Amino acid sequence: MGHYLIGDEDFEYRSFATFPLLEHVLGVGRMFCAPRFELVDEEGEPLDDEDAFLAELGESAPELFLPYGEDLVTLPSTADLDLVLGHLLARLRQADEHIRALRGGLAGARVRWSLPFVWELRKEEWGALLATIQAALPEGTSLSLEFLQAEETDELLDRIFDRDTRLGQLGAALSETHGFGLAALAFAVAHDMPAFTVEDEPVFYEFDEGGEARRFMNRLESTVLAAPETTRIEQITVYADSALQALEEERVADALADARQARSWTWGVRDAAAIAAAYRASATAWLEAGALDRAITDASWAIYLEADADAFDTRGIARHLAGDVEGAIADYTASLELAPEAARVLSNRAEAHFDQGNDAECLADAERSIALDPEYATGFVWRGRALLRMGRADEARADAERGAELGDAALLEELQAR
Repeated sequence: MGHYLIGDEDFEYRSFATFPLLEHVLGVGRMFCAPRFELVDEEGEPLDDEDAFLAELGESAPELFLPYGEDLVTLPSTADLDLVLGHLLARLRQADEHIRALRGGLAGARVRWSLPFVWELRKEEWGALLATIQAALPEGTSLSLEFLQAEETDELLDRIFDRDTRLGQLGAALSETHGFGLAALAFAVAHDMPAFTVEDEPVFYEFDEGGEARRFMNRLESTVLAAPETTRIEQITVYADSALQALEEERVADALADARQARSWTWGVRDAAAIAAAYRASATAWLEAGALDRAITDASWAIYLEADADAFDTRGIARHLAGDVEGAIADYTASLELAPEAARVLSNRAEAHFDQGNDAECLADAERSIALDPEYATGFVWRGRALLRMGRADEARADAERGAELGDAALLEELQAR
């Protein structure tokens, strides 16, 4: 039997490889990771009555099942799950040790876990998803919410997969991902759901088959997890600082190695600020290495944990280089809200405005940058570029010469080459 996606109202759909990227491909909905825990006995079999077992443990038993909503972990990107797994491991360790203490040694239940992806579609997003699907359909093919609202809920999935029905014919004209989008939209609309969620069928990680029924956490013991949390936080700081020092010395490979070590020490740490520091350093290293997707991912993790001006700036630079100028401006603006006197960030935003053709905004940001730091060369360069495009050539040349004196001769060289 294949692997399936399961959802509300008995929705079931064969899984596909791009499901974790659904939010990015369709541009609609929210993608989560939702940790799931399950209690098993010494043989690794699920307990027949979990509720009775938890009741026996008493009020101090850990919460083993994470509900939908506030405990779900939103993914900035599916490229990096280190942080999710770190939180999951911390929770699993707590649960396993608690059960071990209360049940006495090897007796009693153990915990196993799964980490399925969850996609959520809200009613207010129906129109956006409809537009995405409509754009993917062949020219002349129409689809409306009214058509979907008129569908009977009985045997709806059968009609979606039946190529002799109107829904089935529409699905056959779509890609795998957009076909799923149609099925999800049809299901949500026909059932009039305020929110519709679909998740990967959980695959639980179990104990060693055929071996001793050891607790899962015992298999994951490592130098990192064996160290006290204070030691792990100290190591995060050491490696993050070392990564940034390596970047100052233009040792990018060493910086990436140190950043990886900093991230590894975050496993099981509950201090959000410490974890954020590791991911800020990692994002900066990825940016210098030219891995823009990883830079955006790790900067997003850092921001998720702790709003920080440097993280917003790093993500803004990566987005700018990747061609997302609007996103870059939004990040530079967020950075400046936290650190209004950052001349370098103002210069970065001036560049983004220039790339959009907004000379007045570019000029304003460049002038603020120069006022805050008259020795920062790039501020003069971007003011000069804006002035040049505005027809103020003499002023532009003066800025180009000043920028060259301070170490950035790019604009002056361009003018001299004309």
